[in-house]
Amino acid sequence: MKSLKGQLILWLVGLLTLVGGITGGISFFLALQEANTLLDRQLVEIAGSVDEGSRLPAMQARFRSENDKQKARDFVIQVWLKDEGARSSRPGFALPRAARTGFSDLRLPQVAGNAQWRAYTLIYPDRTVQVSQAADVRLEIATNSAMRVLLPVAALIPLSWLLVGLVVSRLLKPLELVTDAAARRELNNLDPLPTENIPLEVAPLIHAMNALVYRLSKALSAQRQFLSDAAHELRTPLAALRLQIDNLPHSPSPAELGIRIGDMRRGVQRASHLVAQLLKIARYEAQTKATALAMIDLNASVKDIIADLIPLADNRRIDLGLIQNDPTTIFANAEDIRILICNLLDNAIRYTPSGGQVDIRIAHDGENALVEISDSGPGIPDGLLPRVFDRFFRAAGQHTDGSGIGLSIVQAIAERASAKVTLANRPERSGLIASVVFCCPQKPAA
Repeated sequence: MKSLKGQLILWLVGLLTLVGGITGGISFFLALQEANTLLDRQLVEIAGSVDEGSRLPAMQARFRSENDKQKARDFVIQVWLKDEGARSSRPGFALPRAARTGFSDLRLPQVAGNAQWRAYTLIYPDRTVQVSQAADVRLEIATNSAMRVLLPVAALIPLSWLLVGLVVSRLLKPLELVTDAAARRELNNLDPLPTENIPLEVAPLIHAMNALVYRLSKALSAQRQFLSDAAHELRTPLAALRLQIDNLPHSPSPAELGIRIGDMRRGVQRASHLVAQLLKIARYEAQTKATALAMIDLNASVKDIIADLIPLADNRRIDLGLIQNDPTTIFANAEDIRILICNLLDNAIRYTPSGGQVDIRIAHDGENALVEISDSGPGIPDGLLPRVFDRFFRAAGQHTDGSGIGLSIVQAIAERASAKVTLANRPERSGLIASVVFCCPQKPAA
């Protein structure tokens, strides 16, 4: 695992060093060029100020009195008159005469290694003046001048390393504080992480973490509420079974014993049904997306469910029928859709009085598929409609057996299937309308 701070410092120091090196190199080159230009200008000025060579004897005398270092750094002046040989400010110096006016790079043929000289030659009608300077001396002078420019840049590079480390540490300090706060947080502390002074680029990460913590908090809260509700709902049937078991030895007759065993069997069945419903809602709420999706013939699925529930409707003398049947295909999990429609239809049949009516309508408008179930039951008070999908909620005054989890399962399945479920009272008469709208009826492109 790499350190963000270390990587930032490493990259910034590397970039600053590279930029400093390039800047120093350019500065050194420009300073070197400027020094050479200045030295060339001196050659030109000296050449222009030299006459026929009257001052050369004095310059020769001064040359003899100088030390070796001074002699090496001196300019050498040579003068050629028409009928005379070369006269030089340095005794024994015989640099070849250039053939034209201007700068040239010449060598001393009699010196070991052919030392190079930079010369400026000025040709008059009656004489030629040539001023020269050793190339290695010029390079030394120019380099010393350029180094005075380069040294400040070189000194600033290590300082920039220190400043980069300080700046990066300061910029990442808020992130380190958030990290420290997260590391020292108690297990049950689900408060949002602090976002004060967080860098703009890091803020989305902190907000995403806070959103995750919020969702986790809601999930844990829902889990605790689920466990509390489940314990509360199971307490009653289990207490009843315990009492029935305690009463078994006191049965006065075999017939009474059979009645009590029958009551126990029904109690066990209700408890088993409740446990099965609890497991279903837990499974559906734990998974946010359905698996094993396929193209489903919604009409065929609804007809199969109606066929399964006809015995229940006939037993209660309820008119169960399909009043609209538009051909509709959706892309979903077949078992999920079956449970969703079956729960809604089972509720409609159970809460409709004997002799009532339950109608199913399947409609398709080209974009959405609709399954609508209308019953002629008592309906639900408008003020309680927002709570119908809460676990274990049952409207007061209803005496039909049920666990209060069926609609919670419907809602969880609808969310997995990208569908929308609504319940509303019928406007023209008593009864309830349950509507399921599937927003994605077509199979998505692969």
